[in-house]
This record gives sequence, structure tokens and C-alpha cells, in this order.
Amino acid sequence: MEAVLGSLVGGVLAIAGGLLVALATVRHERRRWQRDAELKAAIDLLSALQSLVRRLMNLAYLEDKHGDEAAAAMADYREATIAWNSAMYAVLLVGSPASTALVPDLDREVDRLWERAMARRWTRAEFREERKSLGQLAARYLATNRTLSGHDGIALRSLWTWDESPAAVTDR
Repeated sequence: MEAVLGSLVGGVLAIAGGLLVALATVRHERRRWQRDAELKAAIDLLSALQSLVRRLMNLAYLEDKHGDEAAAAMADYREATIAWNSAMYAVLLVGSPASTALVPDLDREVDRLWERAMARRWTRAEFREERKSLGQLAARYLATNRTLSGHDGIALRSLWTWDESPAAVTDR
């Protein structure tokens, strides 16, 4: 009888242990998937931002904002905007609260920059100055996502290497 009882207790403990290991594995895999999804969404957002800014620069440097060249540049900008919006929605869907909190500011700055790009013809130096704020916001977004993904912290003023503004953005 004791042998049967011992076997039953041993079996129950083995089953319970197996269930605990399975639950821990599922939790670990879910967190890993979530971290990978957050990182991919952050990378896609920064890539879409780069493409959008390039299209904004093309528009900003045009003298005639209503001619054929402008129409082609505007079509390219619309395509980049679609990618930007999709990337934003992905971050808002799977991103961490710290990451998603930065997205509205980035989007508002993109909208402001578009209005400025369309207001007149810009020189390269002038438009660089105009987009400093966006580079600094994007650096904050990048630094936040590095931290969240477990990478070492970095001090980054801006995504634009030419921006030498004194206010450095530091990774937490």
C-alpha cells in the first residue's frame, strides 16, 4: 500500500513539476515574442521615418511646389506617409508604454515639418536647422527602445550626425 501511495504522490509531483516548467516556458516564450515584436516595430518606425524625411527634404528643396516635379515628389511623399502611418500603428499596437508615449510627439513633428517644407524653398542648411527637433525626438525614441530591448545605454543628441545641439539625449 505504501508503495502505491508513494507512486501516486511521486506521479502527482512529477505532473505538477512538468506543468510548472511548461508554464514557465510559455511565459518566457511569450515575453521573448513580445520583446522581438516591440523591437521590430521600433526598427520599422525609424526606417519609415528616414524614408519620410528624405521625401520631405525633396519637397523642401523644390522652388516650384506645384509643378510636375512637385507632383512626383508629392506622390513619393504620400507613399512614405502610408509606410509611416503603418509603422506608427504597429508601435501603438505592440509597443511598450514608454515607446508608444513618444509616437504622438514624433508624428506631430513630422506634420509640422511637412507644413514648413511646403511653405517655401529651403536651402540645405536652413532645412537641417528646421528638422533638428525631429532628429532629437527620434534619438529619444531610439534610446528608449534600446533600453527596453536590453541593449546598453547610449548618449545620443540626435539621429542626424550633423546636429551638434548642446542638449544630449541620454539612454536611461
